[in-house]
Amino acid sequence: MWEAAVEEVLRTVAAYSWRIVGAAIILVIGLWLAKLVRNYVDRVLTARKVDPTVIYFADSALRILLYGVVLIAAVHRLGVETTSLVAMLGAAGLAIGLALRQQLSNVASGLLIIIFHPFGVGDYIEGAGSAGTVERIELMSTEVRTPENVTVIIPNSRLTADKVTNYSHRDTRRLRIVIGVNYKADLQKIRDVLQGIVDEEDLVLKEPPPGITIKELGDKGIKIETRVWVKTQDYLKAKVRLNEKIKEHYDSEEIPVP
Repeated sequence: MWEAAVEEVLRTVAAYSWRIVGAAIILVIGLWLAKLVRNYVDRVLTARKVDPTVIYFADSALRILLYGVVLIAAVHRLGVETTSLVAMLGAAGLAIGLALRQQLSNVASGLLIIIFHPFGVGDYIEGAGSAGTVERIELMSTEVRTPENVTVIIPNSRLTADKVTNYSHRDTRRLRIVIGVNYKADLQKIRDVLQGIVDEEDLVLKEPPPGITIKELGDKGIKIETRVWVKTQDYLKAKVRLNEKIKEHYDSEEIPVP
């Protein structure tokens, strides 16, 4: 009697041992194959010079999909009915989805960002109360690095619901510099000085041509606006250099300010 029971236990253990070994093999090989597929897709998209945002997003989606398939196959090898498992996962997913509606909204917003591409990795944007360079766009959030080198994580739903300004979308930008002068100042002389500064600055584009106009007649002085076009990547550098040169020429030419 005891010998029969022991033999039955040994047979059961042996049967399940092979199932466990098979599930482990499926898990190891499946994860290895999933990694190969992800690397292959990454290489193909990179070779075709696809936007880095799309590459990262595709890798995240593939990781979730392939790992899920491998996990279900391993569980099936253990003898668990996968049909009921998938149904349970679906029910659990629905319950989790209802509890995490905001997170699902972030995922949907992330897909909208990828499809319509209002901004991408490397762009300097302003939105949802923050401004900085986009470093990563994930399923639920976007990572932005501010000029102070601070990382800000913004939920994607806030970026699609709020106004977003993309300063890097165009190759060129118009730079405006407003300087006040006294009413007694010689306007023609000021125009000549500003025009000379603009003509000598290498960062200023010749086309469209620069413009120098009176912006406003204020109570304490005249506001003169200098408008020039520069390459987007040179915007801040050009602004600093022009401000410095205007200050130096105002001092050397003794131009009266308010």
